[in-house]
Parts: sequence; structure tokens; C-alpha cells
Amino acid sequence: MLLELIIVTALATDSSNMQNLNSTQAVAKPMGASMTVSTNSNYHHGDLRQQLIDAACQQLLESSADQLSLRALARRIGVSQTAPYRHFESKNALFAAIATQGFELMTKDLLTVAAEHRDDIVQATVELGLAYIRWSLRHPEKYQLFFDSSLLDPVNHAALTLAGAECFAVLTRTIQRGKDEDLFLDKPVELLAGTIWASVHGLASLLRNQARRNAEFTDDPADQASRLLLEEQRYVMTLFVNSIQRQG
Repeated sequence: MLLELIIVTALATDSSNMQNLNSTQAVAKPMGASMTVSTNSNYHHGDLRQQLIDAACQQLLESSADQLSLRALARRIGVSQTAPYRHFESKNALFAAIATQGFELMTKDLLTVAAEHRDDIVQATVELGLAYIRWSLRHPEKYQLFFDSSLLDPVNHAALTLAGAECFAVLTRTIQRGKDEDLFLDKPVELLAGTIWASVHGLASLLRNQARRNAEFTDDPADQASRLLLEEQRYVMTLFVNSIQRQG
């Protein structure tokens, strides 16, 4: 569900009207405020809202999402068990805040990469994919919330949908530039961006699964495939981008 919302939102806005997307963000954020009961960030020692997010991320690294609860987080931080509800009405609202923050952080990383390689669109697309994979491996606790509908229902969280759309738009704008320069196939940008995203997301998921196992590679063919994908990420990413390039 979140993926569909992100793509629809991102592709509804092209590079020529990003200013309108910013205006939409200004409207959408108050809607997204429904995920919090209070906007007072100074309730209890310091920024309790961010402390809850940080504590939740740490717990997600240590155990499963099912074991996380707002009351347990309150005990972990050392506040009353009702204090978290001043900021998050439910665990779903907390997960939405974590995922929103995750998308915002990933977007910053992707924008930096895109700017560094703005003079070479093909290379920029390769580097965006590699940055996506690096980010997913560095922040598995946030990444797992992006697309798992069993953990997070995004319908009532407009800020989350918009943050995801802005992240996806970094890729679509880069690919649109490549199309404009006749570097990429004359196909809809939605299809080309979706092809790259599906490929990179699949690779990131395989590598994350291997990282979660925290085990040595065996001689099993699937294990060896995972090892080579890990070691040859740039080569694999280059193959992905080659698939949308014009030939000849």
C-alpha cells in the first residue's frame, strides 16, 4: 500500500513543478499531524518525541517489531507509561514517524549523490542505486518499515507518503534528465524508474537478509550468489542501469 501511494504521489509531480510539491508538503503536514496527540516536543526531559523514536529504533535493531510497545519504551526511557501517548497515539503512529524520518534522511543522502554526479547522468543513476543499498544496510530498523504493510498502515499518514514520494522523485528526476539527453530508452519515466527501483530494492533485500543471518557464506549456490552480489554491487548496479540505456 505504501509503495503505491509513494509512486502515485511522486509521479504526479515532475521536475518542472517541484515547487508545487513543496506547497503540497505545507498542506499535507498538518494532516500528518494526526499521527501525534501532541506537538509539544519539550514534554518531559528534553525532546521526548525524538527520544521515543531513537529508543524504538534501537529496540527494532535488538528485537522484532512485534515486541515493541509504547509502554515498554516509556520504561526504557524512564518516563510515565502515559507520556508517549502525548506524542504518538499508537505504535502505528510511532512507526510512521520513524519511516518518515527515514525517508527524509535517505532523500538527503540521495540528493547529495545526485549533485556530486550531476554532469554524468548514467553514473549518477548507478551511484543512486548504490547509495540506496548502503542506506538500507546502515539503517535496517528504519528501512524495514518503508514497505512492510504488516508493520505500518500508511493511509492516515500524509507526511509519510509525501516523504516517500520526495525520495522516489530523486530517481525519477535523474532518469528524466537522462531521457531528455537521449541516454535512456524512449519509455515512460514511470517504467524506467520502476525498473531501477525494483532491481535495487530486490538486491538490497537479498543483502539485508544475508546481513541478518550474520553467518559465514557456505558453498551453497544461493549463498555464493549472495556473496558475489555483495562483493560486486557496482557491477550489478551498472547492469541494472544498462537495461534502461539506449543502445548504439
